[in-house]
Amino acid sequence: MTRNDSAETHHGVLLNISGQGVFIMGEPGIGKSSLALECLYQGHQLIADDIAEFIYSEHQVIGQCPILLADLLHTKELGLIPVTKHFGKQAWQEKTKLDIIVKLHNQPTFDPAGLRPCLTTTLICKQSIPTLTLSTHNPASLAHRIQTGIAIQATMHQTETEFKQKQQHIMAAQ
Repeated sequence: MTRNDSAETHHGVLLNISGQGVFIMGEPGIGKSSLALECLYQGHQLIADDIAEFIYSEHQVIGQCPILLADLLHTKELGLIPVTKHFGKQAWQEKTKLDIIVKLHNQPTFDPAGLRPCLTTTLICKQSIPTLTLSTHNPASLAHRIQTGIAIQATMHQTETEFKQKQQHIMAAQ
């Protein structure tokens, strides 16, 4: 992807997690870069930290890192981390297709019915991108919750439908 003056820039961290382009958004200091560090230790790839550039090309949103920030991760506690020097060449990649956005919040975020995650959409390059909202106050690992969210996204509706059918069958038998 060539640099493009019409690219949209957004504050956050862009990663490749299990082959999916994941853009993590949230207020400054919420832990986006620390989460990226955890993901790097799990073998995932960093594309951009702090600022990501997005363009719409060939029916998909593509994200990349501004040249100045390439191959760098910055955390408030550890400062600048040269990603490929510390994690190896496979830990950083130049670009990725954007598949999902994760918004981090300090308050609990969930569906009161508890059957589905808090999934909405966010516009990037005039395209609706699925957006998963997660709380930083849940004791489970954010990285694990993101990976699970990615994995269940494709089967979420089917799982909920099957559950409701089981529930109706059991209630009808009583």
